Amino acid sequence: MVVLLLVGKCLTLAVTALNLTSTSCRVLSCSLVVALFATDMAVSRTGMGHLDHSFGCSLGILVLDAIRCLLSTRPLEEYRHEKDKVPAYQLPYTQRYFWLTGISQRGIGWSFKADHGVPSVESYHLTRRAFITSRLCRIFIYYLLFEVVQLYIRCNPVFSSDAHLLSQGYLLGWLNIMAIPWRCYTGLNWMHSALAVVAVGTTLHEPQSWPPPFGKWKDAYTVRRFWGRTWHQFSRYILTLFGPHQHKRHPWDQTSSSDAKTKEREPWVKSYTRLCNAFLCSAFMHTCGDVVLQFRIWETASPITTSLYKASQPNVIGFSIPCFLLQPIGVLVEDAVMEAGKRIGLRKRGWMKVVGYLWVSLWISYSAHSLVQGQKNAILLAYPVEGGGVEDGITVLERVANKSFGIDLAATIRSWFLGCFLN
Repeated sequence: MVVLLLVGKCLTLAVTALNLTSTSCRVLSCSLVVALFATDMAVSRTGMGHLDHSFGCSLGILVLDAIRCLLSTRPLEEYRHEKDKVPAYQLPYTQRYFWLTGISQRGIGWSFKADHGVPSVESYHLTRRAFITSRLCRIFIYYLLFEVVQLYIRCNPVFSSDAHLLSQGYLLGWLNIMAIPWRCYTGLNWMHSALAVVAVGTTLHEPQSWPPPFGKWKDAYTVRRFWGRTWHQFSRYILTLFGPHQHKRHPWDQTSSSDAKTKEREPWVKSYTRLCNAFLCSAFMHTCGDVVLQFRIWETASPITTSLYKASQPNVIGFSIPCFLLQPIGVLVEDAVMEAGKRIGLRKRGWMKVVGYLWVSLWISYSAHSLVQGQKNAILLAYPVEGGGVEDGITVLERVANKSFGIDLAATIRSWFLGCFLN
């Protein structure tokens, strides 16, 4: 599973470090890398449905990254790190290769960092000891929350049956829709913090190189800000791959910094086009996860599959797409409402943000419903015996409850859910 992924990633860096000028060579190299990742989607399995889908999404990100490095940009000429003394293309090949491995997806410390939206490490956490202490606390908190979400998904029968996510009423239905994204959110947070502790503790990186993987929730009072500032922090630059981009300048151009201060606000159409392209990239990335689950479904149905037999099996490729195609519509609606408010003379008030948070919560739960429901159904088809990977093992919370209080936590929660169903 890991071999083809590593080979594809190393090949992307190796070819990029050559700084090829021939378009045909760059296209051929990109095609080879994409073929490696596509093969990995067809043959790799993790044994759990949600991890299969996450692995496919990761491969989708790597495909987009390969297109960025090999086709749409020339990183050695267009990127610059704040510690660089000379342009990267003037370095020896080996140094260029390792220079490319240090590129941050969020542009932290690089010339392509976004002007806003990327969170920073708190000033009182910039010393190594304070940073490591804070990240150890984050590991404890987010791992605990991760276990709570895992326990909820394992014990709620709606995730291991054909029942609809909204079949348990509005409140539990909303929790069911939010459970899978929150598993991703809490899981990425504690794993990111663990990696940060290792990187900073070994003096490999400075604390400021490891800000939180997600933005602040207080910024998510519009759909645009939710995606741009809070949720899509990790993959923001990849998702804006197809632009339209601002006019590019050589990072070593002395006039670029002064010109940046006087840049004008871009036209609404250009901004909205970039937004639509970003969600198309996000839809592609998640569809790669759908593809991995589809191959698993074909394998589960029969180890020897023909084209005719595959065609008779349920198709799950594409269940992720509607969620992301709906997002530009949500942004368009809220932009229209805010513009109308400005025209009638409304000023910003505290209650408006409260309404904004409510609007974002309702819109995301509505638009994400098809994504979460489709993922649940696809996982059940891919892993029917194991309950779709729901049985991920006993959590630490269950062990503590059993040893300390003699309570079978999972059985207690399941009985509560069954009581709700019967009533």
